[in-house]
Amino acid sequence: MAEAHGGSEEPGKAHLLDILGGGLLAISWLLYLAGTKRIPATFQQKWLFHGASLAAILIILASLHGWMDRSAAWHMAEHMWLMTLIVPLYLLSRPLPQWLAVSGRVGRKLFKSLFYLTRNPIQAAFIHAIAIWLWHMPGFYNSALIHPGWHFTGHACLVLSASIFWWSVLSHRNSAAFLALLLTMMHTGMLGALLTFSHTLLYLDAHDLQDQQLAGLIMWVPGGLPYLVAGVWFSMNWLKRNASG
Repeated sequence: MAEAHGGSEEPGKAHLLDILGGGLLAISWLLYLAGTKRIPATFQQKWLFHGASLAAILIILASLHGWMDRSAAWHMAEHMWLMTLIVPLYLLSRPLPQWLAVSGRVGRKLFKSLFYLTRNPIQAAFIHAIAIWLWHMPGFYNSALIHPGWHFTGHACLVLSASIFWWSVLSHRNSAAFLALLLTMMHTGMLGALLTFSHTLLYLDAHDLQDQQLAGLIMWVPGGLPYLVAGVWFSMNWLKRNASG
């Protein structure tokens, strides 16, 4: 990536990691397409999956062009785009049967381990919270800006924990899932508010205090909307079930 990653060799390494991310995306996409030949997906599921993949491509292209390194606000937008848009879209597309159809035992072992972590929405929310707060602490965040490999690891942790969280919430859709959404919206809003009202420059990619405050506002307001929308959706479904019962 660009200057924020520091050093003359760092941008090249960062681009290689972006290409690696693109390669992983391409593999998952090809596996899904192959899987649909064995286990057909609905029209809606296909469009959700392809939409999520296209959104992921936009992130990779933006990263290759250095957009995310121009400011902390752009970088935060990337994080929220990954955690609250791309991951939920993938999970709503329900690609697991297609992936398992072509990945065999390796895929089953991998997803079985992840499934264990999704059994309790509150536990999943706690795992996601640790990842979010850890990788937005100045020490970890700034280290990721300097070292592309660390940056890739941070994004992997955020995406993996978001996958566990949304998988658990969307699978259960009960009071525990609603509480998990509420808690996540509250603590991400708190972190966003701390950045918004901070008078100290914490992040190396923030070109001024206003940029960092905008990053906090992005996490706080638009970043919290998906949790709010999901919570309202759950509530409406719960009311409908009670009314019909």
